[in-house]
Amino acid sequence: MTPQIPLLTVPDYEARARQTMPTALFDRLFGTYGGPTMLSNTNNLKAMDGVKLRPRVLADVSHRDLSTEVLGNKISFPVMLAPTGTHQRAHPEGELASTKAAGIAGTILSLSTAASYSIEEVAAVATAPLWFQLYFFKDRELTEILVRRAEDAGYGALMLTVDNLGARSTEREQRYAYTLEAERILKNFVGVELPNLPNRDNFGSSFESALHWSDLDWLRSVTSMPIVIKGIQTAEDARLCAENGVEGLVVSNHGGHALDGTEGTIDMLPEVVHAVGDSLEVYVDGGIRHGSDVLKCLALGAKAAFIGRPIFWGLSVDGQAGLSHILEILRDELDVAMGLCGLSDIKNASPSLVSHPGTRSHRDGLIGSLDRLVELLEQGYIDRNEFDSLKAKLLN
Repeated sequence: MTPQIPLLTVPDYEARARQTMPTALFDRLFGTYGGPTMLSNTNNLKAMDGVKLRPRVLADVSHRDLSTEVLGNKISFPVMLAPTGTHQRAHPEGELASTKAAGIAGTILSLSTAASYSIEEVAAVATAPLWFQLYFFKDRELTEILVRRAEDAGYGALMLTVDNLGARSTEREQRYAYTLEAERILKNFVGVELPNLPNRDNFGSSFESALHWSDLDWLRSVTSMPIVIKGIQTAEDARLCAENGVEGLVVSNHGGHALDGTEGTIDMLPEVVHAVGDSLEVYVDGGIRHGSDVLKCLALGAKAAFIGRPIFWGLSVDGQAGLSHILEILRDELDVAMGLCGLSDIKNASPSLVSHPGTRSHRDGLIGSLDRLVELLEQGYIDRNEFDSLKAKLLN
């Protein structure tokens, strides 16, 4: 019998979960690095690996503070649990176990509309703040019911997912023929007295594909919760988030599940951060497997990072205890990375901590300065007159 490797890292949990979960389910949810239908997720991992940390020494790091605030809520370290559907696919206790693990870790869980436990059931076991992830349905009455239930149950923010509302590929479903067990129902719709409620078979097609920025006005009319837009991948849409007064955004490509061929999210992050400045909070998900990955994200401007796949790996291996251990691993790795990078307070993470493909030393000097000027012009931060003036100064 081959001895099992110890569970020391998040990738260790991934490898063990490949043994504990049905193969077709694992492949459909997580895929293989470089595998069909998972190219964007592969890009997330590649991009994260392409960002390198810059260690600093002889800084007093005897006391390190990992805590931060997101939308006014203090969390013990800048890792939150992303909204991922139907946690019972990994463990019978599903989101109840995940919520308890988040509470023990002192961080936030964002509950998916497609959860296998209801808004109220999850709130009943929570010991830390909760956010609610919303899919905007064609049935606006259903959408309003979900929003009001979340606010009444004490959820602290509303996370609106916007990156999978268009035409939807079914290649992954056809390639990996896994069918969700009948008892794994969508609990948030149980007891709702409306006709034609979404179900497992038509869930995605129930989304409002005509959703527009102007619909945020209606959403604000039915809730006082701050709104976070999940699925921003360009500076252009980031600016529209700021212009429309949302309180936060998540740089996300839906874990690589929506559109194949997108950039890695950490490569998207700097342009988004520059586009919004201090007007709202920026978070990121995608490809986070180590505490050092979290530090990279914060160095490039994220306020905090979300994990998605590791939730399922922890639950599948050992339920609540497994997910709690994953959060402990990420916390410990982040603490070590901070110390070795000379950072005593996570809130002071800055771009100087990393070497990023777009900002590495080979771009120093005249050519690098001219390249940066071109980028500023193309991104709209300076006009043609400013560009010509700055260019002339460099060439003189």
